[in-house]
Amino acid sequence: MKLRIYSTCVLPILLCGSETWTLIQADWNKLDSFHVRCQRLILHIRWHDFVSNDEVLHRTGLFNVSYIVRKRRLGLFGNVARLRHDVPANQILQICTKSRYGERPTQEWRRACGRPSTTWTHQICRDTGVTATEALQLAEDRPFWRTIATAGGSG
Repeated sequence: MKLRIYSTCVLPILLCGSETWTLIQADWNKLDSFHVRCQRLILHIRWHDFVSNDEVLHRTGLFNVSYIVRKRRLGLFGNVARLRHDVPANQILQICTKSRYGERPTQEWRRACGRPSTTWTHQICRDTGVTATEALQLAEDRPFWRTIATAGGSG
């Protein structure tokens, strides 16, 4: 019962808006440690029991946080990529994809100072293993994109 409450109440609040996150490794580590720590508390597993994190995830049947965030991020990307081309969200995604390869929206356009080192489109490329342009083309086929978004789960 506690696991069901955790997965339906705590995880959605923890990962609210995670579709748009670009995190550094330290942030991923904090999210993962919180996720596993909560599961260890629910299962009454203490640190001196020497149970690995993978074993904890296997016992609970839950996925790790990085898989959940990746699935949500790729789902949002697919939805935006399939929008009509006159929708502003799709237009922005097209501009961001083109700007990854050096094409500027206008000649006077410059990237803002202090930008994050990893952009959202960079995360999509890292998640899928393809270029942003290829990801846009693949996202047009919804069933195929769903298999990409749900691949690689552990739990």
